[in-house]
Amino acid sequence: MHAAHHPIFVVLSILTAWFGSWTALDLFRRVRAHGGAWRVAWIAAAGIAMGLSIWSMHFIAMLGFDPGGEVRYEIGLTLLSLGLAIATTAFAFFFASRHRSLHRQVFAGVTMGAGICTMHYVGMAALITGVVLTYEPVYAVLAFIVAVSASTGALMMAAKNTTGAQRALGACALGFAIVGMHYSAMLGVQIDASSLHDIEPAGIDSIVLAIGVAAGTFFILLLTLIAALHDRRVEALALRAALQSEQQLRAVLDNLPIGVLVAASPAGEVRFANAEAERLLGRPIASQAIWDQQIADGVVDQTGNQLLPREYVLYKAMAENRRVGPQLQSYRRPDGAVVQFETTAAPVQAGDQERLTVAAFQDVTAKLVAEHRAAEAIAAKSDAEAALMHAQRLDAIGRLTGGVAHDFNNLLTVVIGALDVILKHPENAARRKRLGEAALAAARRGERLTAQLLAFARRQPLQPQACDLNVLIRECEPLLKRATGESISLVLRLCSDEAVALIDPAQFEASMLNLLVNATDASAAGGEIVVQTQVVELSSAEVSNLPAGRYLQLTVADRGEGMNEAVMSRIFEPFFTTKSPGKGTGLGLSQVYGFVRQSGGEVQVRSAPGAGTTFSVYVPIGASLPVPEAPEPAIESSGDTWNILLTEDDPSVAGIVEVMLADLGHRVVRAENAEEALRVLQSDVRIDVLVSDVVMPGDMNGVALAKRAEQLRPGIKILLSSGYAGETLEESLAHGGDWPFLRKPYLATELAEALARLRGPGSDDHFEHRMLPTG
Repeated sequence: MHAAHHPIFVVLSILTAWFGSWTALDLFRRVRAHGGAWRVAWIAAAGIAMGLSIWSMHFIAMLGFDPGGEVRYEIGLTLLSLGLAIATTAFAFFFASRHRSLHRQVFAGVTMGAGICTMHYVGMAALITGVVLTYEPVYAVLAFIVAVSASTGALMMAAKNTTGAQRALGACALGFAIVGMHYSAMLGVQIDASSLHDIEPAGIDSIVLAIGVAAGTFFILLLTLIAALHDRRVEALALRAALQSEQQLRAVLDNLPIGVLVAASPAGEVRFANAEAERLLGRPIASQAIWDQQIADGVVDQTGNQLLPREYVLYKAMAENRRVGPQLQSYRRPDGAVVQFETTAAPVQAGDQERLTVAAFQDVTAKLVAEHRAAEAIAAKSDAEAALMHAQRLDAIGRLTGGVAHDFNNLLTVVIGALDVILKHPENAARRKRLGEAALAAARRGERLTAQLLAFARRQPLQPQACDLNVLIRECEPLLKRATGESISLVLRLCSDEAVALIDPAQFEASMLNLLVNATDASAAGGEIVVQTQVVELSSAEVSNLPAGRYLQLTVADRGEGMNEAVMSRIFEPFFTTKSPGKGTGLGLSQVYGFVRQSGGEVQVRSAPGAGTTFSVYVPIGASLPVPEAPEPAIESSGDTWNILLTEDDPSVAGIVEVMLADLGHRVVRAENAEEALRVLQSDVRIDVLVSDVVMPGDMNGVALAKRAEQLRPGIKILLSSGYAGETLEESLAHGGDWPFLRKPYLATELAEALARLRGPGSDDHFEHRMLPTG
């Protein structure tokens, strides 16, 4: 140290630098907790405290400096040195507080160190003395390095959440930056007393400077006192807020409708349990490990046996360090009642403190009982609905059976009576022909009756074709007018749009006839029936049971007597009719409903007593009309004789068909079932055509037999026949079967036409290779 410094002032300067640094860093520490104007205020306070401490330390040290002559200080430079110290340190604090990055802290440290050096040399320039002072550059550089390095270290420590000891160490580092810089620079001061002279009484003398330094030191003490009082007030407010928050949280937890328990992991000591937890468990909860308390006696399984701690939901969450639940946990209360808790547990990490696990549980016993009762009620309701549906089905079957029996008895009366008379009087040819025709007509009516029944049941095999519905309606207009009669006016209002649908044209015409007959019967003489079509775009759920898409809406409206709600609810039931006996079978509208639904459409009806009735039929459209093909040459009778394998399980039907085939000039081999037919196909018997029923007893039906026949004898001709094929025929078509189908009952001429269609151009050339089996 330079010998010109008085030791007492050196000690005072060091204490001033450390005390001021502590105050400045303590004020700077508060910057992080505030924003806006308060943040700027704390930065300014830290800058003032730091700048004053640097300035006071410098001039206290200079009061102990004796250059060997009188010393005074120039006022302007002295004040400038104070302003430079405050400004540079305030800027350094501001820059370091913006972001906690290393390069910003280094820059702020360099700025503060440079400010300390600048203040020192400006203060030295304010010195007025009778001797000449010179400065060695080496010591000036050393002073700058000491100031910058110590300031940077102090700012880096102040930027962290440090303890009191660490803050004291940071204050020592910053104080060392001030003191070390000052006395390092003073070591380089050289005094030339050879030119000693008297100075003019100008500037500030030492006494005035001492008063100024004392004022600065007092201000630093004042800032420290303000900061301490502020800390106490903030701490008191924070403590009060924390206490209030804890009370509110406890009040909320105690009033929750669920039990809450907090335990330390992994020991299981209870840290908190709300009032609902103790109420649900029926026992007080102590602070010891949960599985060491009486509560553990109540944790049981579904059979009532006590569970081990490792089976607790809380224990699993602790051991696996994950959320567990919600899970059902059985618990036996002190009164012996076993309840069901829905329990969830999850670990909670509270900073650097111990790991906690929170368990929440609620009594769901009543809820489970209610759900069980609700399930039983739903099951009972389902059973009741099933019983009701069964009763309704029995009622419908009863009505259906009665209606079918009535109509078929009438038809059988005609057939049996006619055959009986023919057998008794075979010699009367005219009567025999007339009665035979009557019996055949009655049988045809029976055929139509079964077709209507199958259509209603949606089991009638359709033969869909791409047809323009407007064209179909226009083509059958004469037939429709004959159905309505001359006393009823029929008006057709058909749209001009193309409405191509994939439907069975015969069933569509039958549906039109049934709707027109129904409207005619409901209309008085002179009434009017309007048939109208239009293409509509339906959105989803606009019409029940129909997806969104393009449809043709066909409406048949009359001005007849109308229907009430009770009648409308039953109009599609089979054999339900409001007509007088003998005027209706009750199957017309059933056929319409079954055909339309089977074609992917829907039927709606609007009616009211005295307001007429309107049927709306929706049919999906969008198919393409087939490309017209060249007309095939007319089928000519041929004298060729075929070897036909007839597979029919009904002996009576087989006998009649065999006679028909023999009359056509063919040889017949009969088989009663598919297995017998296979034996024939696997033999050396020559077979040209397989004529088989579809529905037969045993494991193999007609469709499977046809597939096997094609495998055994490639190229064999196949004709399938059935009175009701249902899903069996639909399945064969879906899997690529392309065999002609002849619907029972049929005439010999219809059988001949079906066989003739099997013969294609050049078919004789293809017979030779399928006469014998291939394996």
